[in-house]
Amino acid sequence: MNRVIFFQVRDSSSKIKCICQTAFAHFEKQEPFLILVEDTKAQEFVDELLWKYPETSFLPHIISDEPTKDFIAITKTKNNVNQARVAFNLCPTPLLIDSPFRIIYEFEDLTNPNKSKLSSLRFDAYKAAHFLIEAKS
Repeated sequence: MNRVIFFQVRDSSSKIKCICQTAFAHFEKQEPFLILVEDTKAQEFVDELLWKYPETSFLPHIISDEPTKDFIAITKTKNNVNQARVAFNLCPTPLLIDSPFRIIYEFEDLTNPNKSKLSSLRFDAYKAAHFLIEAKS
């Protein structure tokens, strides 16, 4: 069964830390990990983030909207470009594509009312699709 984990975040630094720690955890396990973003600007932001955070290290990754064998891929398409079973959805819409994801990470974004509303809409969509939903703070 597909599982969605919502991380409750209240500020930008929490988001950055969460993305990097989650990507690192799956990279250590040699599990392909997909990060979905809304546009080129977001793609470039996450790319820079994974090269610079934490300051003493970096996570090898690729920006790709085409199939790739890299363990960590950042894409702005709703396609599983690296055949990952784990994804972090940074898009405002739910990740309801036909793919073998066993875990989808999401933000319950409490940084502003609009983002909180979008988080609620994604939660409702996953619930309606009968996904197993968890919350983490």
